[in-house]
Amino acid sequence: MNDNDLDQRRDSSSEQVRVCESCGHVNPDDGSTRCSQCWLPLTWVAPVDEAEAEQLVRVRHWRLLRRRLLFRAVPAALVLGLGIWLLSGFVHLGPKPPAATTNINAGLGPGMWAQVRRTPQNTAFISGQAPAPNTVTWIYDISGTFSASPAVAGGRIYITSDGGRTVALDRQTGKPVWEHSGGHSASSTPAVADDLVIVTLRPGLVIGLDGATGERRWQTDLKHGVFSSPIVADGSAFIGAADSNLHALDIATGMERWAFPTEDWIVSPVAYADGTVVVAPQGNLIYVVDADTGRKRFHFDTGFGRFGGGPTIRGDTVYFSSDRGLIWAIDRSAKTYPLQRLIFHLKINLYVWQMLSEPPLQPGALWSIQVEGEIRDLLAVAHDTVYGATRQGEVFALEAPTGNRTWSTDVGATISTAPTVAGDTVLVGTKSGVVFGLNAATGEILWDFQAGHEIADSIIVVKDTMYVASTNGKLYAVTGAK
Repeated sequence: MNDNDLDQRRDSSSEQVRVCESCGHVNPDDGSTRCSQCWLPLTWVAPVDEAEAEQLVRVRHWRLLRRRLLFRAVPAALVLGLGIWLLSGFVHLGPKPPAATTNINAGLGPGMWAQVRRTPQNTAFISGQAPAPNTVTWIYDISGTFSASPAVAGGRIYITSDGGRTVALDRQTGKPVWEHSGGHSASSTPAVADDLVIVTLRPGLVIGLDGATGERRWQTDLKHGVFSSPIVADGSAFIGAADSNLHALDIATGMERWAFPTEDWIVSPVAYADGTVVVAPQGNLIYVVDADTGRKRFHFDTGFGRFGGGPTIRGDTVYFSSDRGLIWAIDRSAKTYPLQRLIFHLKINLYVWQMLSEPPLQPGALWSIQVEGEIRDLLAVAHDTVYGATRQGEVFALEAPTGNRTWSTDVGATISTAPTVAGDTVLVGTKSGVVFGLNAATGEILWDFQAGHEIADSIIVVKDTMYVASTNGKLYAVTGAK
């Protein structure tokens, strides 16, 4: 209602009026059947006195004002929310999690194999040559079963067993130095950082032990099963669990710094390099996570569920595999932005519908190949080469930059371990209890060692000794000819 309408109403007689329900115009009750302003019918509008008409006009005015504000506020809120969501793909908007209180790393000296694949990148490479087996220096029997290879640091060997025991052995003699019972089985390799030994137990317990005495310093319960070995880098232990989360713990205190959610169980060790953590759950997505904030930087979609080993890093390239024999190389420095996955899948559909001439390349993809057989364990990287092994007995080498196959050798037995590389020798273990040493350049079988029982996990080499763990609970220290 405008000022002219109010003036007209004040100057009129006290006769009743009718207020148009559409435009709010005050019409005299003079028998007119239509509003004089909008020309809509007044047939069903009841006459009221001027005071009541003024109240009706005022109510309608505020109702219209609220409606206008609402119509403007909702789109503005949607635009603001979309802007914040898009911005979150480029910058971290939330609070930053607590930093690690130390920058300690697992050791990488020539006399150390301090975590599951030796380096935080999971390369499983040591420059020292593997001995051609000649002498079993000692055998330690844990009186149980092994599921994981040992860690070696500071003249000691640290092993876990399915019986829940963590034992420190003297590296020269194989004699126990101390023992700790966690009360639950373990299927992972310990990680050793300075004088701290970090052990994960299957029910989800993570324990920090004193490397000299075996006394417990701290314990953290992740409350979900843990089957992967911890990876230690820059003061944090990175551990995947059955709750589908990647957990980052401060190794000095055991306190959780952050947890990153994925879409499936994490049963393989993660890989770390230059402030990023790469995690390969059992589903179809591979994630690159910021080690400081726990936020996703990038993800790669393999297109289907993946039951292969964890990631291995070489420079900015990440290598991983699947039980279908597929091997991928992706760019660790790639970024995932909002709507990127939706756009990629839209392009895939357009290609299927023959609306695009070439299949779209997923962001971050470098190359992929397929070999015959199942790859259920991690890859190894050394000499600009990616080494892998299938369960069916094939050991192979690929050029790291291109994926082109260099060689392939069938060892004639079911392989039970991921490959490791010591100097110029590739080492694999088998279900029949045989360890094979192959020439890293040609794939020629150089030698074999008979342990007599299934090899539990990767072979490790420290200085002049090869350590072999078999599933019947025996750990062999094997040296070469003098």
